[in-house]
Amino acid sequence: METEKTINEASLERFLIRKGEVNNASWKQILDHSKGTNSDKALACKLIFQNYRSVPPEADEILKELVTPTQHEDVRKTVASEMAKETVEIPAGLYFDLLGVLAKDPSQEVRDIVESKFKLITEPIAKFAKLWQEYQTNLVSKMTDFVVQYQEAINKSVSRLAKALYELSKFLEEPEFKDFEYNWLIFLPIDVMRQLYEMHKMGKDNKIKQLLLQASKDKEYLGKFNEEMNASSLFKPRIAIIQDAINAHKAGKYSLSIPVFLAQIEGVLWDYAEKQSIAAGTEITEKSGKKIKVTSAKPLVKDTRLRDLISENVATYFLERVYTKDFRHSVLHGRNVDYNKEENSMKLLLFIRALLDACD
Repeated sequence: METEKTINEASLERFLIRKGEVNNASWKQILDHSKGTNSDKALACKLIFQNYRSVPPEADEILKELVTPTQHEDVRKTVASEMAKETVEIPAGLYFDLLGVLAKDPSQEVRDIVESKFKLITEPIAKFAKLWQEYQTNLVSKMTDFVVQYQEAINKSVSRLAKALYELSKFLEEPEFKDFEYNWLIFLPIDVMRQLYEMHKMGKDNKIKQLLLQASKDKEYLGKFNEEMNASSLFKPRIAIIQDAINAHKAGKYSLSIPVFLAQIEGVLWDYAEKQSIAAGTEITEKSGKKIKVTSAKPLVKDTRLRDLISENVATYFLERVYTKDFRHSVLHGRNVDYNKEENSMKLLLFIRALLDACD
C-alpha cells in the first residue's frame, strides 16, 4: 500500500542502527580534504553537506571542528554559507549546534551570514526544546499551541525544518500515543518516534519489535551507548556491570542479562534520587495521605518528585511493566524460571538507555 511506503521502514531501520550506507570513496575524499589547506577544508565542508546521509557519524565532528575560531575565516564562512541555504540536510541538533557557534563567531562577516536565521529561530526553538523535554509530563498541548503560535515566524526562517517540527509535534497529543508500548523511548529523535508510532497505528507492532531487537545488538549502536555512559557521572561506575549484561544479551544468555539489567535500573534510580536529595529512608506523604519512609523503588518513583524529574512515560513504564510482582519481583526472588526471553532483555537494555537521557 502507498500509505505503508510513506513510513519508509528502510530509512527508519538505518536510523536506528546506523546513519546509512557509507560511501567510502566520498568519505576518504572528505577525510583527506579536512586535513589539507584552507581551500581543502572548505571543500570537505561542502562535501559533507552534499553527502551527509552517506557519511559516518565522525563527519559531525569534522563540521564542529571547522566552525571553531582556530580555523581560517574562509573555512568558517563556507560552513556559514552552507548553513544559510534554504535546504540543509543535516540533523536539527547538529544544525543548531553549528548555528550557535557561528552566531558568536569573532568575524562580523561570518555572523552576518547566519544572523537572520539565528535571530528568527533562537527563541522558538529554545522553547520547543524545553517543551519537548517536558512533553512526558502532560505538557503536550502546550507544545502544539506554541508551534502554532510561532509557525509564521518559523516558516520565514527555516521553513522546511520548522514545518517538519510542527508536523512531528502533533502526534504527541493523540490519546493513542499514551498507550503506545514504546512511548518511553525518549532518547529517540522525535521524527523516529513518530515513524514508530505510525507503524504501531498500522498494526505493525511486530515489525517495530524486530527493528528494536536488531538495534539492541548492533555493534555501532552499542558502541555509542557505551561512550554515552562513559560521559555520565551517574552511569560511569556501572559500565563494567552493564557491559557484562550487554555481552550476555548479545550472546543470547537472557537468563543472565535480565537480572543484571533489573538490578542496575534500580541502582541508577536510587543514585539519581540521592543526587536530588531523596535518599533511602526519606519520609514522604503518599497520595493517600499516609506517611511512609521510602525503602523501595515503587514509592520512590510513584510518590516522590522523582516521577516528574524522570518524565511521566518513563516512570509509568517502570511501575507498570518493570517493577511488578509478575516480572521484577518474581525474577529477582527466583520464583520465575521462564523469564529468559530476548524481548524482555531488549526492553530492559533500551530502558537503561532511556534512563541515561532521563537522569542525566
